[in-house]
Amino acid sequence: MARTATPRTGTVLTVKGRPIPFSFHPVVRTNRRYGLQSRIFSTNPWGVMRQAVEDTLTGVSRDQAIAFLAQAEDFFKSANNSSLVTTRPLLIYYCFLNLVKAFVLLKGLKQEYSRAQHGIQEAIHPDGTEFYSSFLKAFRSKPSDANVFDDFQEALFGNKFPTSGKVYDLQLLIPQLLQGHRVWCEAASADERFVEITRIDYIHNEAAKSIWLVINIFSDDLSRFGITRKRLLEESGLLENFREVASNVIIDGRKLLKFEQITPLTYTGRATDRISDLVNLIKNKLWVTATRIPPYRKNYVYLCPPSEAPNLIEQLLSVYACFYYFGSITRYRPHLFEEILKGKFGSHIQETVTNIPQQFIYLLASEFAGREIAHAPLV
Repeated sequence: MARTATPRTGTVLTVKGRPIPFSFHPVVRTNRRYGLQSRIFSTNPWGVMRQAVEDTLTGVSRDQAIAFLAQAEDFFKSANNSSLVTTRPLLIYYCFLNLVKAFVLLKGLKQEYSRAQHGIQEAIHPDGTEFYSSFLKAFRSKPSDANVFDDFQEALFGNKFPTSGKVYDLQLLIPQLLQGHRVWCEAASADERFVEITRIDYIHNEAAKSIWLVINIFSDDLSRFGITRKRLLEESGLLENFREVASNVIIDGRKLLKFEQITPLTYTGRATDRISDLVNLIKNKLWVTATRIPPYRKNYVYLCPPSEAPNLIEQLLSVYACFYYFGSITRYRPHLFEEILKGKFGSHIQETVTNIPQQFIYLLASEFAGREIAHAPLV
């Protein structure tokens, strides 16, 4: 058995003696350098998103984005008030569609959205059955042919779909939905694929002017599912940039495994100047759940079987794509959606429709604001 590597010499990056908590938006660029920023607590993410638009956009872009946000909020409220199971997914999808249009405008990728297509279509493989054999095809957006789904991907990650488009099998997208995943496991008779990250540390070596990430995971969170550390690195997509290093840390009787970034980043001014670059290195490998209690965010990695890798897509995009399908079937074939709900995956779909929309809204509100938005705790 190969020896575990010795960890690089360094210390946890702190500010005023307090470790910097990991976040997708830990710092903000000021006139001179990057400054740390704390999370915002809000029971009204819609107001946070509207403020971001008003602070950033002008003219028709601003007017359209505010109108899209207003419609999105109304669709969301209507979905929550609807008692008809075949109505809610459609209302939620149109909420997401309008939110994404506003987000793309905020990011400056489009100046206006007077004409746009969904950028995604659903169909069934030949001789297949609804839902079980369904697939989605995403299309590339062009200056003369705006496709919202591709615009969303570009606004989040700077990526675009191939010119020929990209096909995703619905049954390989659904396991990627974090909320309700254990219900899916029961229905599919499958092992869990999400592994919770205990914490992510920013580590630096001041003498060497270098900074890197260390991912910490409790050993028993792997052993209870029979997941090897090799499989964790390979199927999570971390293998290219991370390696396991020796750890003797025990917390409440639980061994903490450490996975260190292989190549550190260097800095010339402050270590915090490179934090955003570290986050961007790992952001598309993480799934996140927003909570109302500390630590307000939990991070996970998704273990994707190698055979399913072509269908892997980032968290917010997988949510959007699945709700496009749910919205489409409830719009055009609601009787079939009712039949699917009676099947073995019905409980999972109900869980998805109930719990994921608010998660999507809070996570996207954080992208709007460029800082972590958390639901205000109950007091």
